[in-house]
Amino acid sequence: MAFGVDQLEALAECVELINLGRRTSGGAGGRDEQLASLDDVVAFGRRHRVQDLGAARSGDVPRLRELRARLDAAAVACEAGDEVAAIRGLNALFAETGAVPQIVSHDGRPPHIHVSRATAPLADRIAAHSAMGLAELVVAGAGSRLRTCASPRCDAAFVDLSRNQSRRFCDSRTCGNRVHVAAYRSRQAAIPANT
Repeated sequence: MAFGVDQLEALAECVELINLGRRTSGGAGGRDEQLASLDDVVAFGRRHRVQDLGAARSGDVPRLRELRARLDAAAVACEAGDEVAAIRGLNALFAETGAVPQIVSHDGRPPHIHVSRATAPLADRIAAHSAMGLAELVVAGAGSRLRTCASPRCDAAFVDLSRNQSRRFCDSRTCGNRVHVAAYRSRQAAIPANT
C-alpha cells in the first residue's frame, strides 16, 4: 500500500494525539496528562503544521481532549477488526467537526487537502485531520495497520508501515529491545546451573 504525504502527516498527527491521551497516570512514557493548556494545544498544532494557530481559544483544550478519546475509540475498533464501529466513529467525528474537504496551499507548501474550514475551531480542525488519516486506512482495508505496542509496559499506538505488516512494537529500539532482553533473561534463568 502506498501512502501519500498528506496521509502520512495525518496519521502521524493521529497517532501522537491518541498517544497523548494514553500516556497518562504512569502509562507508556510515564507522562502526566498532555494537552492540559492552550499552550500545549498550540504547540501540538505547531508540530503538525496546523494553519492559523492564532485562532486557538481556551475551549479548544477540553474539546480536543474529548475528540481525542473518540478518535482513540475508532483506532481501537480498527485494531480489533471492527470496521463497522470504526466507520461509525469516524463518520460521527467528521459530522461533528464540520469536515468539508478542500484543496489549499499555504506557508509555502504545495497544494494539499484540508479536511475542515480554516475558520473551524482549532480542536475540530486537528481532530478532523487526524480522523481523515485513519479513515483513509479503513477505506483501503488497512485499518489493522494501526496497532498498540506489544510490550506489556507500553500502550502506545503506532501505524505499521512495513511492507509485510509484521511490526509489533512502537519502537523496536526501546520497547522491542526490552521485551527481547526480558525473554532472553527468562530463558537463561530457566537453564540449570552446571555446578
